[in-house]
Amino acid sequence: MPNAHVLGCYQSTSIFDGVQPCALQASSHQMKQPLGIGILSWFAALASAGMFVSIALAILDIGPHLMGGEKVTRSEWLHIAAPLVAVIACPMALIAYGLAARKAWSRHLVMAIFVLIIVYASALGALNVLRHTIMWRAIVNASLFGCASACYFYFKPNIAHYFRKLGGR
Repeated sequence: MPNAHVLGCYQSTSIFDGVQPCALQASSHQMKQPLGIGILSWFAALASAGMFVSIALAILDIGPHLMGGEKVTRSEWLHIAAPLVAVIACPMALIAYGLAARKAWSRHLVMAIFVLIIVYASALGALNVLRHTIMWRAIVNASLFGCASACYFYFKPNIAHYFRKLGGR
């Protein structure tokens, strides 16, 4: 086998790391991923898959159709909730990848999802397309979970430090 210094020591250690010089690999392995981030990456992947499954189930008219805890017709769900669910499922898959691949941008994308939900619910509520009880529930839930996520990703010391280190690579 050729010497590593002759090849420039480019190698991959996982499917998410890609090919990196050894110096970057060494620094990325010195920084241990917090357990919560690993759990969240799996949760995001499962949530993304579940969102696409929920759209398929609604198209096939299987199961109840709920928005904001209230029963709605299949048509209402497909016209109002399905577009948002589909739009959120894609960034959710990116979040799963970003967290697993140790990308600094992944925490910003988490926050963007909550902003998207608030904007979508506000717009549909203002246009009287969405029942106001459902609109307010979406806004309140997204605000509360968004604040909790901001506290976790930006203000929890070990998590904020982890992402700052990732951004510095």
